[in-house]
Amino acid sequence: MLELFVWDAAFGLPSIDAECLATIAYLSKTGPASSWRLVPSNDPSISPASHFPALNHDGIWTSGFDNIISYLTSHSLITPLDADLTPRQKADSKAFKSFIATRTAPLLDLSLYVSAGNWSATTRPAYSKILHFPLTWTLPPLIRHEALQRTEHLGLAELDTDFDPNAGLHLSTGRESLPESFRRHLPVVGKKTVREEMTPEQATAIRLFSLAETGLELLEELLVENDGYLLCPQLSSVDCFAFGYLALMLDAPVPRAFLKEWIGDKAPRIQAFVASMKSQCFSIPDQLPIPSPRNGSFPGAVGQMLDTCVLNAPGIGEHYATEKRHRREQGITGVDGRAFMLAVRVMVTGVAMGYGFMCYKAMPPFGARVQTWRAARGGTGLSQFGDLGFMLNSALGAQSSPMANAGNAPAGRLAEMDSDVD
Repeated sequence: MLELFVWDAAFGLPSIDAECLATIAYLSKTGPASSWRLVPSNDPSISPASHFPALNHDGIWTSGFDNIISYLTSHSLITPLDADLTPRQKADSKAFKSFIATRTAPLLDLSLYVSAGNWSATTRPAYSKILHFPLTWTLPPLIRHEALQRTEHLGLAELDTDFDPNAGLHLSTGRESLPESFRRHLPVVGKKTVREEMTPEQATAIRLFSLAETGLELLEELLVENDGYLLCPQLSSVDCFAFGYLALMLDAPVPRAFLKEWIGDKAPRIQAFVASMKSQCFSIPDQLPIPSPRNGSFPGAVGQMLDTCVLNAPGIGEHYATEKRHRREQGITGVDGRAFMLAVRVMVTGVAMGYGFMCYKAMPPFGARVQTWRAARGGTGLSQFGDLGFMLNSALGAQSSPMANAGNAPAGRLAEMDSDVD
């Protein structure tokens, strides 16, 4: 039996992830309910690629919407939705998916993850409900950080009220994202301007609505042209792919719903499309298999947290992911020769670094810690004027001038100098 591993449910939808929703919708329309089952899980590390959605077919793992469809089609496990498409329509399908991934998907990132108000009020609590402690403190910030990186090119980092272009920390940072009961106790420094009174979404409204128009207007036009579908007057894979993102835009109960407002005002066909897809894919029990819960334990959550930390560690994360994927693909369990040599290299490197640090700490200091200038008793020349004179005398040298030497010479020597002059 096919097992589809996805992120857990949220916002009244079977998954909190757009790509997972798209894959669920696709399988619900192409595969009989008896041939696959839905497995909500919050541990992507169970997949060799550490990515959801992930399909497990008799020990063979496949991750990603397009990869899963390709695998199911190549093994004749489903009746593909794109089987009757013409070559041109298949090319258009790839183009539309690329458009959705580059123009529509970043809008969802801005709404659910980049916007500090929406993140703290809706998205972060949703992850807290589906994750076990201590993953609630480690995994959501990593997911949000990835979304910030995906949308960095849009230039809307000010939606995140923790962002400070001057790298300064202010007391009012993130004020709007705090609950009102806490906000009223914070001191207000000075009188706010109109700009400061606006939320980040209001301050960037023109750019946000421009991006929404760029990423959603084309989809609205395609739905009008193709009788409620994007590619042709029948359901295709690109419809399922777009549905995953559009459903979260409309169903996530975010307080600053700029996307939902834009769709409500300018894209009624998108609203109808999402409602139609939900009724087709999620509302009929026979079409959606009963989820098989995978309740994790506390030790398992701790192990997942450590696994996530190592995967995101600079330098070793990529090597760890490669080794992990190799072991999964080859079905290796336990400690083999490759893993043993890797552990030996890590151990030797650690010992060498530790020995180097101890040697560094044991080294004598470079130069005296304190420089003290003292005037010698019975000093001559400038040294008789105290510490400053001693320093100047040392800098200028004892043989500064013949007259100074003469002044410091004994009386007998002076007589000899006088006789020489005569």
